Amino acid sequence: MPLKLLTLNIEHDRHLDRVAQTIGTHLPDVVCLQEVFEKDCAKLAAVGSYQVKYAISTLMPEGEAGNTSPRSWGVAVLTRVPVLNQTVIYYADDPRIRIFNEPNDPRRMLVMTELQHDGRLYRFGTTHFTWSMAGATTDEQLADFARLKQALRSYSDYLLCGDFNAPRGGELFSKFTDELGLVDHLPADVTTTIDPKFHYAGALELAVDTIFSTPEYAVTEVQVLEGISDHKGILAQVARRGP
Repeated sequence: MPLKLLTLNIEHDRHLDRVAQTIGTHLPDVVCLQEVFEKDCAKLAAVGSYQVKYAISTLMPEGEAGNTSPRSWGVAVLTRVPVLNQTVIYYADDPRIRIFNEPNDPRRMLVMTELQHDGRLYRFGTTHFTWSMAGATTDEQLADFARLKQALRSYSDYLLCGDFNAPRGGELFSKFTDELGLVDHLPADVTTTIDPKFHYAGALELAVDTIFSTPEYAVTEVQVLEGISDHKGILAQVARRGP
């Protein structure tokens, strides 16, 4: 029986109720979220009695009304399937957790979750990759990709999802498929994963969110969900091929 996966950049706490409603409606087995405040994880986990793995990326300087303490912001993985192991691998050059000021102040990381399901080992990786203006490939992205590639060498097979800040059809996106040998499971007719209803820049033709995998995984029934956040969510069924 396949596992249901949802990946989504939730944009801080701006769309929290819609995010929680989406999780509650679909009840995925694994939920990979980017741009998450640590303080909101409990609310999202309660929707479906999820176990949470949170990894900090940066500290947001502005607090809520009356609270000026920086808030922990990063990546969260919610699971309804027993977890064997979860590993956080930081691949950014700068080892510090910085106060957010510029788009690439967040420390980039890979969260790898290993599950046992129907007697088979599943690996779900998620990341929020390095940002660039208008999806152009930068030296910073290329350097971070090289470090991410090195981190992924530790795993023989895996699924990798998230916000890659690299539009499909561009140089950097192609590195994931060509250099890492990954399959892109975003439907071919999807031209953007930016939701114009909520994104500050409006309509952008940038397909930057996807589900990649090594050939050991069958990813089917892929749906792109709109009206949740400034990025569209991707929902899919995931099954491990072979032993």
